[in-house]
Amino acid sequence: MRLHIRSCERAAVLRSRWHSRYYSSWFLAPALLVFGVFFILPNLANLFLGFSDWTIFYLYEFTFNGLSNFKTLFSEGTFWIALKNTLYFTALTVVVKLAGGFLLAVLVSRKTRFNSALRAVLFLPVMISGIVVGIVFVAIYNPQSGIINTFLRSIGLGVLAREWLVDIRWAMTSICAMEIWQWLGFHMAVFVAGIQSIPEEYYEAAKIDGANGFQRTREVTLPLMIPSISVNFVFSLIAGVKVFTQVFSTTNGGPADATQVFGTFLYKTFSDGLLGYSASVGLIMTVVILFLTLLSLPVLRRAEVQL
Repeated sequence: MRLHIRSCERAAVLRSRWHSRYYSSWFLAPALLVFGVFFILPNLANLFLGFSDWTIFYLYEFTFNGLSNFKTLFSEGTFWIALKNTLYFTALTVVVKLAGGFLLAVLVSRKTRFNSALRAVLFLPVMISGIVVGIVFVAIYNPQSGIINTFLRSIGLGVLAREWLVDIRWAMTSICAMEIWQWLGFHMAVFVAGIQSIPEEYYEAAKIDGANGFQRTREVTLPLMIPSISVNFVFSLIAGVKVFTQVFSTTNGGPADATQVFGTFLYKTFSDGLLGYSASVGLIMTVVILFLTLLSLPVLRRAEVQL
């Protein structure tokens, strides 16, 4: 009888251990299934196709061509223009969105009714579709009737009026400004959450030590915001390399490829029916994102550790 009771207790303990170790993992199965079907499998297929000559014109003729796609890609001038524009767009938008988002967060971080309304207004552009934003900014940048040129002419600065999306010197920067306007509020919101998580005692101690507002921001807020800076940096970096909607809805890569980026270049090759070739462009985009992320994250992590 005692042996039977002990065996039952042992079985109950084993079941309890099994449940605690594996039962909760089954709740992850639906999410893992969706992630595998819509992320892992497409990326594996893209890796597979990037080394093939598959085209829409010969769907049933599929052969591997090794590095041929990449040799053609690196010898194409449009690819290097797209790479340069993508890196320029990424660098400019990352710097301005992080710096501007942080400054806005410092200004509206206090919990007041006015600041709550202001945060909502600044965050509102994030809710608008990228295509809609592009259509609006095409009207804003209109050389004749756009708001910017009309305002410049009204204050006697007509000499500064430009064909913002047609002039090859200003087209890419104009698209960067559109991206910054739309997503600055998102990065501000992340920074606000980080600032509000900082204990108030730190600021009180800094006040006792005689620190003014600027010194408190520099010595207290900024160092403790490194985790939020890391999150915003990665989001902004990935969005910069993957830019497509902003360019497609305004210039579609023109004029004369002056605003061609990875996304529009990939879209063009895919539209031409070059499925394997466009997959190789996607692989290059992935490599660029991984390289920039792996290059910058260790620096941010070291800054976090030093805190």
